[in-house]
Amino acid sequence: MRKIDDIFPNLGFAPTLIIVIVLGIALQLTGFWMTMLLAGGFGGLFTRRHRHSFLTGFLGVGIAWTGIFAYLTVTAQAMAVAEFFIGLLGLSGMGWLVIVISLLLGSLLGGFGGLFGRSLVEIIDEFSSEAEQTHTPVQPTEEIVMEEKQ
Repeated sequence: MRKIDDIFPNLGFAPTLIIVIVLGIALQLTGFWMTMLLAGGFGGLFTRRHRHSFLTGFLGVGIAWTGIFAYLTVTAQAMAVAEFFIGLLGLSGMGWLVIVISLLLGSLLGGFGGLFGRSLVEIIDEFSSEAEQTHTPVQPTEEIVMEEKQ
């Protein structure tokens, strides 16, 4: 059985970051914020270190959400909605804080998704290699066959 690390190449930090950014934007357009774990998880598939997996997920989703919030701020009333929500807490005039907190939470989702994805790949690869080693049939040697004939 092939390992997952053999199927997905180690692309390095920058190409994996671009993949996570594109996936982060595409999956956010579905409307489900939980899919950011999946977008970050792809950071774990294309890198080999836990630190890089977390960083590609964190930065990729953070950049994707920054782009989406920038677009919504320019074209829609994102700041007005943010001002409304922060006004409920009695902090009027700090609508940007809602957006910063949202970006931080989205980035953490992506980062932990990347970390979870990398850990899951390593666990699956470890168990599949152990399963191969325990189920390898042993070929009888000629000495054993000769003893059985006598």
